[in-house]
Amino acid sequence: MLRKVVYIVIALIFGGVFNAINVPAGWLLGALLCGIIWSFTIDKIIFSKGYFSIVLAIVGTNIGFTVVLEQFVTYQALILPLLLSILLTIVFGIILGRLFHRWSGLDANTAFFCCLPGGASEVIAVSEEYGADQRIVAAFHTTRITLFVLAIPFVAGLISNGRNDLAVSQPSMSVSGGTLLVVCVMVVALISSRIGKYIPFPGAVIFVSIALGFAAHTFIVPNETMPSIIPGLAQGLMGAILGMRFDRETFHELRRIGKVSALTLFLYFVASFLLALLFFGLTPTSFSESMLGIVPAGAAEMAATALSLNLDSTMVATLQMLRVLCLFAALPFLIKWFAKPIKQESQ
Repeated sequence: MLRKVVYIVIALIFGGVFNAINVPAGWLLGALLCGIIWSFTIDKIIFSKGYFSIVLAIVGTNIGFTVVLEQFVTYQALILPLLLSILLTIVFGIILGRLFHRWSGLDANTAFFCCLPGGASEVIAVSEEYGADQRIVAAFHTTRITLFVLAIPFVAGLISNGRNDLAVSQPSMSVSGGTLLVVCVMVVALISSRIGKYIPFPGAVIFVSIALGFAAHTFIVPNETMPSIIPGLAQGLMGAILGMRFDRETFHELRRIGKVSALTLFLYFVASFLLALLFFGLTPTSFSESMLGIVPAGAAEMAATALSLNLDSTMVATLQMLRVLCLFAALPFLIKWFAKPIKQESQ
């Protein structure tokens, strides 16, 4: 336990330093890099799902404080472009999986599950049932998410000026008001993480926490604005946990495949960038928001990045969660159509 506390403190210091020198999404990226360096040079620290669930809930609660209901009216114009981008994402993932199979020499099912742009945990869990090499699938998805979380915030930060109408700032507040706000965030986060366990769809925790965070801000602390240190610390905690997932074992699994894995990940990144560009051209959103909402990199991670850049984090979380839910619903059909039966693989 002491080892985890020491690591978390150091990761948050890294995040704070990155934020202080104005690195885009500095809290997230600083802690993420600290986690990667720590896992490679010191040791691997395992965090339970409960830790990550609470961190997701804290991020979602902070997003809930920025929700503007009138903004949801504009989201209906995003549905058709989003569905088009999801369809193209699936098609590209399947094509890339076929190419990855041909280039790498991996069996067809391992390559298929590596390139399937669904929720990483669900894809990894199902892959073993179809005879895929779960270690390679897990390594590929861990690397994909890590690369996106490292690169996308930096790109978005460079090209975005953010917004100034969101309720995340560094206001002057009384000690009692600040204490009430912190207590409110923690209580909402704990309740959300608890409720999320009983809702059977991916990422339920972050949606529940956004809703409860909005309710708390509206009815309990309506006159308080969120100090930037609170979402910053939440992003730092998330980065610390994510960074620890990219370790020596993940690196060795990818290196075993060779340069083909790097090429495949590069193509994945380019295709996601082009899809974000298409979404940007079809909708009134900024390119940064389009990129954070469309790239297959995780709802919580991209929403936290949007929050740190003063972009519309609610929209980003909504787009990401709709993408994950659509892919989750389509996963059984995709497996049936494109994954080869185990018996066929063994022949």
